[in-house]
Amino acid sequence: MNIILVDDETAMLQILRRVLPWQEIGIREVYTARNAGEAKKLFSEKEIDLSLCDIEMPKESGLELIRWVQGLYPDVIHIILTGHPDFNYARSAISLGVYEFLLKPAAFDELERVLRAAVEKRREAVFAERPARVTGGERDEGAVGEVKRYLEAHFNEDITRNEIEKLVHLNRDYINREFKQSTGYTLMEYIQYYRVRMAKTYLRESDMTVSEIGLAVGYDSPAYFAKIFKKRTGMTPVEYRQAR
Repeated sequence: MNIILVDDETAMLQILRRVLPWQEIGIREVYTARNAGEAKKLFSEKEIDLSLCDIEMPKESGLELIRWVQGLYPDVIHIILTGHPDFNYARSAISLGVYEFLLKPAAFDELERVLRAAVEKRREAVFAERPARVTGGERDEGAVGEVKRYLEAHFNEDITRNEIEKLVHLNRDYINREFKQSTGYTLMEYIQYYRVRMAKTYLRESDMTVSEIGLAVGYDSPAYFAKIFKKRTGMTPVEYRQAR
């Protein structure tokens, strides 16, 4: 599990990073951001499961950030830690489905308790989403793995469902259903996801133009590539590169 701490008070971020037993809680990586802009960049680049967020921040509030995250990463669990005991804030947090609303200064043992519960809740959600199975035995699990490896090796090619069917010798509707249950994506959704993931790497680490990157990941049309990229990240390729 990974968490992001969002607070415009640098001292608060340093204290939280230092005093909480993150690994014992079940957190592997702790990312920090001082405003919504920094947080959005991290959400776009990292795998984040939980957020611990202040409300009052420059330019964009924590509630606005949470609303943005929910639109793109709906599985993230949000905890608010704020110094503003405003009922309207609490009501907005409830309407957004925020897991917990805590007031500063919160006792560290209370914060640790909430974080442990949130980690457990996220783990349960992950297990519910990806139960890879006993029905069909190892053949089903092997077929999904084989298809996943094939898609990742040929992501920049024109892949058809007929090719997938021939690869694993299973009905395309059946393998699509099994793949969705195992990974959370349909076959075509996974191709999109992996192409965008590779495009992010090119945008961060190369000087290739956006059109060249689109071609490299399998999109002949730069406009369509930009459309798919924005659909999955909330930013255009140019915006993502400028924010890196």
